[in-house]
Amino acid sequence: MNYLQYFDSERIVETCVAGAGDFGRGILRQARQMRALSARIAIDVNPETAAEALRLSGVPNEQITVCHSTNDAQKAWNSGHYLAADSLETVKELPFDILVESTGIPSVGAHHAETAILAGKHVGIATKETESVVGPYLTRLAEQHDRLFTPLDGDQPSLLIGLVTWAQTLGFEIVAAGKSSEYDFIWDEADGAVWCNGSRYSAQALAPLWTLPQEKERDTVQARSEVLSAIPQISVPDLCEMTNVANATGLVPDTAEFHAMVLRTHEVPSLLDLQEFGGVLQGTGRLEVFNCLRRPDEVSFAGGVFVIVRCEDPEAWELLHGKGHVLSRSGKAAMVYLPRHLLGLEAPISLLDAVHKGLPSGGGPATEPHVDLIARTTQAFKPGQRLEMKGHHRHIEGLRPEVHPAAPLSSASPVPFYLLPDAKIVRHVTAGQPITLADITLSDSHLHRLRQAQDTLFFPDRPSFTQQKESSATPTS
Repeated sequence: MNYLQYFDSERIVETCVAGAGDFGRGILRQARQMRALSARIAIDVNPETAAEALRLSGVPNEQITVCHSTNDAQKAWNSGHYLAADSLETVKELPFDILVESTGIPSVGAHHAETAILAGKHVGIATKETESVVGPYLTRLAEQHDRLFTPLDGDQPSLLIGLVTWAQTLGFEIVAAGKSSEYDFIWDEADGAVWCNGSRYSAQALAPLWTLPQEKERDTVQARSEVLSAIPQISVPDLCEMTNVANATGLVPDTAEFHAMVLRTHEVPSLLDLQEFGGVLQGTGRLEVFNCLRRPDEVSFAGGVFVIVRCEDPEAWELLHGKGHVLSRSGKAAMVYLPRHLLGLEAPISLLDAVHKGLPSGGGPATEPHVDLIARTTQAFKPGQRLEMKGHHRHIEGLRPEVHPAAPLSSASPVPFYLLPDAKIVRHVTAGQPITLADITLSDSHLHRLRQAQDTLFFPDRPSFTQQKESSATPTS
């Protein structure tokens, strides 16, 4: 594709960026280098943080106005200034085309997305946490208002959906698809250690497990996992992103907790194939995450995406194998992959696609709640404890993620993971069980309200949790 011809409109796309973190700053910076995109509005809970993000993107300080009211915002816009604001309400009536939601805060993301759609804007969602809970509902809401709610290139879900649908368009059978974990496992053989995300882990026992003996591949990979058990091998963000891909494509995980194997790049298609061909999968059309094991001088796969396709024409794939493409040991499957994601630096492609072409970078109308990201306890909880979301990876201490078939909120069904921040435990919960609505009280957040609306839309024959409570409280004669 020639992108210069594809995006040949003279009209500049106006963008508002909510969330002045790494992703949002990338878009602000890239827009400064583009003819087709303008990003003059930045929003953060602290408007000075938004102003600093604009400065870091190269905007002269004298061209930035910190806005505290809609009147301030309108004046600054009319003057051609860049705007830093603390609220979407302050700027939502300005003539921008698309909101980038990159705050990373689940309930804030829900509020921003709905507000923007109702104000007539498209929404590009980088807050995967919001999308994992109410993405299908917001997709439908946008359609009703002739707008788009779309994931963005630069994040793995959008890139993976693009790769999967590319393979489907070509008629390939999808055996599996997925991503590598965010941080490679880097083997320093001389030191007998593995480095991951800047931390050193002793791994003297890894040396004999570096290669996979024929017919013992699965056992060797399992042994690797045990040797490297001190390194987290699955994370909430990984499964959150795969939840969004599942809901956009209909692909599903092989197991609720994923296999999350430690693999070298060339091993991936051998292990992520059906068991009859030497892999671990119980069926095809599966989603998976792997941890890339490599030497320091080998190319990274950190955060890349892949699709495993069936090799229907042995001669054609043998030719491609000779050119360096990655085939399984059985010769039955091959891996096609993109070993990178560029965050906000490549997201503008999705913004242009949405506004100029009316095309989403994700599932679009096909998006439905196929699965939910849920939480299983790794420790016991007592009544009165609150669940707190922490850190860059938005984890909650004492909970591990799993992906289950989607279900409406109920006393018996697991609660979506990102509805749980600030929830209060109301009864004793033992280790090893999913958190359900019977175990907690949820805050009356925007995200919660939209999830209830999503359940009503997609599960109309199932009573809401409120209806269930009312029914159980009604005496029978």
